[in-house]
Amino acid sequence: MNRFRYPLAMAVVAVAVAATLAGCTFSTDGEEPTTVPRPTLGTPIAWATARTDMPAPPPPTATAFVFSTPTAAPTLTVPPTEAALPTKEPPPTLTPSATRTPFAIFTATSAPTLTATALALATPTTAPTLTQQPSLTRASSATPTVPPSFTAVILLTSTPAPTSAPAAQVCPTCGNLRLRASPGTAGSIVTLLAANTPLSVIGRTADSAWVQVALADGTSGWVAAQYLTLAIDLSVVSVTGTAQDAPTAVAAGYAVVSGVSANARRIFLDGLAKGNLAHAFTRVGDSISAAPQFLTQIGSGTYQLGEYGYLGTAISFFSGPNGRGANPFAASSMAARNGWSTESVLNPANADPGICRSGETPLACEYRVTRPTVALIMFGTNDSGGMPAATFQANLQTIVQTSINMGVIPVLSTIPPKRYNPATDGRVAEFNQMIVATARAYDVPLWDYYSAMIALPDGGLATDGVHPSVPPSGVTTIFDAANLRYGYTVRNFTALQVLYTLWQQILYDADQAVPATAPPAGGVPTSAPGGLDDPACLGVRPSSLVVGGQGRVTPGLPNKVRSAPGTAAAEVGSIPGEAIFSVIGGPRCADGYLWWQVNYNGLAGWTASGSGTEDWVVPYP
Repeated sequence: MNRFRYPLAMAVVAVAVAATLAGCTFSTDGEEPTTVPRPTLGTPIAWATARTDMPAPPPPTATAFVFSTPTAAPTLTVPPTEAALPTKEPPPTLTPSATRTPFAIFTATSAPTLTATALALATPTTAPTLTQQPSLTRASSATPTVPPSFTAVILLTSTPAPTSAPAAQVCPTCGNLRLRASPGTAGSIVTLLAANTPLSVIGRTADSAWVQVALADGTSGWVAAQYLTLAIDLSVVSVTGTAQDAPTAVAAGYAVVSGVSANARRIFLDGLAKGNLAHAFTRVGDSISAAPQFLTQIGSGTYQLGEYGYLGTAISFFSGPNGRGANPFAASSMAARNGWSTESVLNPANADPGICRSGETPLACEYRVTRPTVALIMFGTNDSGGMPAATFQANLQTIVQTSINMGVIPVLSTIPPKRYNPATDGRVAEFNQMIVATARAYDVPLWDYYSAMIALPDGGLATDGVHPSVPPSGVTTIFDAANLRYGYTVRNFTALQVLYTLWQQILYDADQAVPATAPPAGGVPTSAPGGLDDPACLGVRPSSLVVGGQGRVTPGLPNKVRSAPGTAAAEVGSIPGEAIFSVIGGPRCADGYLWWQVNYNGLAGWTASGSGTEDWVVPYP
């Protein structure tokens, strides 16, 4: 039973307790407020307060690109870093059932260890030989060291700069060009060059793909020739170096995707019964997912697949439209925003009031409105900056369970490395272990983005050490050897691999598949085991709670929270009287009660809605 009401006995006990505790002072500072829909995290850490988004590059007018002469590359704007937020105390740790039921709660200590093994790589044989750009420690000498065979083209002297045009300059649309200490993408970055920076030419590689240059202050290094405007013939310049490129860390097959099982098929068929759209997907996460460099260029038709033409079938299949009539690749998501953590997407205060229902979380609102079959989910970059691991784990479980309950296949992505704050950067491995463990416990697909990133130059990161890097052209959807060395290009490429795998193995008969149940009016089935038309529900008091909304415990005694629906399930905590919680699943009938799956400040489990004559929980507000 969830509540106990014995007035006479309790009165006697109360008198005895009052006498015993006379003289004690109690504080109510720890009581949960009743007017706030959901607790939010504290003040973001300093590096996360900026909200400047990375601008989306204007799409080229054609899908074919010429790599020898850049023509329309936008200047890369480094976006703000992710917010790492504090949170409330972690919930109790629970143990999943042996059968991996979708309602099992588990402990992260048994999570499989994430192995940071580089993926098997495949370099397209027809990819251009031109690679990228330059590096980040100043050269030790202001005057370049010239080998004996050097042929001087421009002499560096202390005399004023000539008034004639420089031998080379960074092209007008190639801002943030990398100046490297040695030729090739393996060279460390010396600095970033602004568009139109004048350069003196002092050497080249044998194929003229890389040029050794000097700045006006004497700093020297190497840049990729394709991003320069040249006023001289490179053939007269001496060969002064040999390019060494970093490996391209992108899998040609399904190496980044695992855990695609029959359970994903069951979720898909259940989603069809709920009215979800087989050709729609959505993104859930922080700025790395919300940025226009992720997928939106594919939605506008700006991409070049090269030798990976097979991925075009996945693009065609998942082009929607979604529930709002948009192409999923180009559509924004109400569940992906800059600076967000797992707490943010579960907070009704962050939902769009013009679209979402009262008390609805951004996650549930996005699913209800766009009706996707698949959700690409990546959280942890912000959370690992300050959130307790147990809280992150509980929030991630709630996100996965909400997805499953609403018939959306959750694809969990590991997070990329961070090189921002040594005090918290090391938590990436810990959080990735929890992500992997959650995917395995719920038997849902895993997208190992981390392993694809770590073998890239500079870990695939931009200069802020948090966000994925972007090619100088700004186009993150050209899948050749030169561009697949950048973090956002790899993110797009591996996302297409995920979608292709799901299409091939789960959604292969999407237009003919028979839903798990016939969708009733409103698109919400009620004939699942334990549903409202189950014989176990006969005589059970109904409830007006809704999944994705909020509830409040009625005044008085607390409501017990159990690991599964039923009075025999383990008690994992309780929700105080008048406290507010989120509804993430249910209802289910067992032992004469109607049970709802809830989340109260990170405590996830099942609670009964009332007795035969009394409501113990009611909708909020």
